[in-house]
Amino acid sequence: MNTPKRRKLQAASWFAVVRTYQECTRRYAQLLRSFDLTIPQFDVMNAIHQLAGQATPKDIAEELVVTRGNITGVLHRLQQRSLITTRHNELDGRSIVCHLTRPGQALLEQARSAAALFIETQLAPFDDAELRDTEKQMNRMRSHLQTIDPDMIAGQVPGRTRRAAAEA
Repeated sequence: MNTPKRRKLQAASWFAVVRTYQECTRRYAQLLRSFDLTIPQFDVMNAIHQLAGQATPKDIAEELVVTRGNITGVLHRLQQRSLITTRHNELDGRSIVCHLTRPGQALLEQARSAAALFIETQLAPFDDAELRDTEKQMNRMRSHLQTIDPDMIAGQVPGRTRRAAAEA
């Protein structure tokens, strides 16, 4: 049963998760700005590194779970800064393959070291059991979120049809 007390507890818990995520992202972005990188630029450079010679825009987008259009501008800015180069894909002449330049690789290594230290510092107050429990709870929350249909929920609001919710 969803009592007023339970709803208040749910809202407080939800806001705690959201605020923590926002603060983490804000601080992480601040850290990467020290390397003149944005979070998306850092993520794209990491994906290029991970894909090692197979970093087509399509593969980078799939690795980052975004659309190709989302990374096009990022790739362009990284290329303008000489952090990446692109070459025609030998396997598919219609696409390109992205590579880190030496300066790009050096910058990525520095930023990755800082990111690892950031995570270590951020999680230092928590013991191993708390870290395992946090991971378990967040994975459980993410799995449950994937089962929720926000449009269906919006359609359950009195006086609001499913179609009106989808058009909003």
